[in-house]
Amino acid sequence: MKAVIPCAKKKDGMFPFSESKPTTLMPVMGKPIIDHLIESLESVGVDEFYIVANHKEDILREKFEDDGKINIVHQENLTGTGAALEACGNLDEDFFMVNGDVVVSERDLENLKRKFQQDGYKASLLAAGEDKPEKFGVLSITNDEVTALEEKPEEPDNSLVNTGIYIFKPDIIETLQEIDSEEKSVTDAVRKFAEEEAVNFELIEDYWLDIGTPKKLLKADRVKREFEINGKNIADSAEIHEGAEILGDGRIEDDAVVKSGAVLEDDVFIGEGAEIEPNTHVKNSTVSRGSVIQADSIQDCLLFEECITDSGASVENTVLGEESDVRSGSVIRESFIGARSYIEMNNSIRGVKFVPDARTDLSEISK
Repeated sequence: MKAVIPCAKKKDGMFPFSESKPTTLMPVMGKPIIDHLIESLESVGVDEFYIVANHKEDILREKFEDDGKINIVHQENLTGTGAALEACGNLDEDFFMVNGDVVVSERDLENLKRKFQQDGYKASLLAAGEDKPEKFGVLSITNDEVTALEEKPEEPDNSLVNTGIYIFKPDIIETLQEIDSEEKSVTDAVRKFAEEEAVNFELIEDYWLDIGTPKKLLKADRVKREFEINGKNIADSAEIHEGAEILGDGRIEDDAVVKSGAVLEDDVFIGEGAEIEPNTHVKNSTVSRGSVIQADSIQDCLLFEECITDSGASVENTVLGEESDVRSGSVIRESFIGARSYIEMNNSIRGVKFVPDARTDLSEISK
């Protein structure tokens, strides 16, 4: 089975992190979103992938250049999701289509596949209940079939929405070609299938997050940890010093070091080669690979790769971009700090976004 993963568009809502990498390469629970997707799709039988790229395409090509099951497909026309699918050429067998900025559970993908294979429809989609359905495509359902799909209605008549996660028969390509529009959308083709009584659905059972803002990224990291970390999972090559405490569930990857006096609390993920220095308190957070953490407190945070925090620093409800450096005595709350930023000593920062390569001593701060 194949899978198409569209990743071509730059998501402006992901600033400042979209300046240094595509959304699909941003870490959730210490690993790029696309790696989670590929692993989950492989587990349900996918053995060939089409990653549709444009923004920061070179990074994706470099990452997957030696992986024979991955095809990087360039999408020149960014006008619609239909163009992403057409860029993949002739797909001659059933396939998944999952956007590259989505976090979804393996079990939900397995449930969707089972539903598709049992009922023999042309398309199956995952559906979810939403508090604000007017921001999504809203589904109308009759006898377990999707009978209509309305995009972002002002007054939705129910809260059941389309997640944009599908399995299609190859017929979808021909249906797309029949649509006379410069901005072809996969949703338009699904709507035509629905008119033919050819679409069914499966409800999300675990979780699905469409990541369009840094707040959603932070939430996705938290939800992923809550579902995936059960008990204390410590790699054989990780080093936990006597006097370190792990309170609650935690996952500690290869070659990570947790030193005496450090405290890890509540669904913590410590990435490969990361170091948690003495007397550091990390709570309900992800510390990605290669980071060195000496801060007094890291709470409800997502730290990208190779971050450094000095002693006396405190970071709360914040995302730190890769290779960021927070110096001693600084306090950061509810902020999004771009890649390679340098936060000078004794700063107090709240509710801001920093451009990549920002330095607080040079006032290179974005609103």
